[in-house]
Amino acid sequence: MKIPNIFESQTQPQTFTAGSIIFQEGQPGDAMYIVKQGEIELRVHGKTVEVVGPDGFFGEMAVIDGSQRSATAIAKTDCVLTPITAKRFEFMIHEIPFFAVEVMKGLARRLRSFNENS
Repeated sequence: MKIPNIFESQTQPQTFTAGSIIFQEGQPGDAMYIVKQGEIELRVHGKTVEVVGPDGFFGEMAVIDGSQRSATAIAKTDCVLTPITAKRFEFMIHEIPFFAVEVMKGLARRLRSFNENS
């Protein structure tokens, strides 16, 4: 589930120190993130379900369906993230088929992993 930062030069990266909360379960979601450096821990109901590393992504579900965050994202290490707003996400889906396929693969992989571990 790795996506190269194809819009790296057009989006201001955000930095987070280890332990920082990027977003919390239940919050509205207006962006997804691609990890440039570091690791992000994703938790659902307080349980770690995945650790996302460089070139991985997270936060896409809330951007896709406009609902609340389904997980809490915490910086496991100091990290640098590239945010992808809902508007940019829509542009990328329309203009870069590779991006859409990678997001779908990532969602499928996460769903299978969650089902196997439930």
